[in-house]
Amino acid sequence: MLLPEKKPLYELALKKMEELIKTGQWKEGSKLPSESQLAKQFGISRATLREAMRILEEEGLIVKQQGVGTFVRRKPLIKSGLEELFSVTALIERQGMVPGTKDFTVYKLPATENEAKHLRIKPGDIIYKVERIRTADNVPVVYCIDRLPENIVGESFTGFEQSIFAYLEAEHSIRITYAISHIRVIKHDPVVEKKLMMDKNDSILLLEQVHYDENNTPILFSSNYFNASKFDFYIVRKRTL
Repeated sequence: MLLPEKKPLYELALKKMEELIKTGQWKEGSKLPSESQLAKQFGISRATLREAMRILEEEGLIVKQQGVGTFVRRKPLIKSGLEELFSVTALIERQGMVPGTKDFTVYKLPATENEAKHLRIKPGDIIYKVERIRTADNVPVVYCIDRLPENIVGESFTGFEQSIFAYLEAEHSIRITYAISHIRVIKHDPVVEKKLMMDKNDSILLLEQVHYDENNTPILFSSNYFNASKFDFYIVRKRTL
């Protein structure tokens, strides 16, 4: 008769920690006890504990912050592939959540050199700069800054409801067909953090895009600041050779 195989200690500790996270005893965003405390709690060496925590990190259940500690990773509210051009409204709705907007502000301003370059207009040409916070089930998730040339939307522009793509199609018969995007991680921005009510351990993902119509005319230059703890962006990569 074969005796049951004895599991390594790190596996036992791993299973226990997974259970603590999945049952909510270790809450999302909470800081874990120190290595010495956890090793004592589970009756294992710190080396054994580190092996279990390495696997937890690979599984995406915890995240280590250098010089700060180890935290239970927050589960994203929203998942999306980056290869697809989406409006924030549609993205939120696809998750079965209710999109909303708060702190909507419109400015009529001369374009800076950077804005003019992206929109292919002259510096000083008039643009509308729209700032707003997008919410999912009333939770702030994205801080949006959109820039539209006055010669596209006209002198009487006052704003739009939910989707800017839908607005452009309905009011100006402009269909956005593609965008050129740049993605950056922002370590710290007190303005964005305050607007999105972010925790101190959250990070910011900046998606800057120039949107074009079917005639390759730049219509919209946007900067979307995502609370990275609320989103899980991925991309499908295909082999070409």
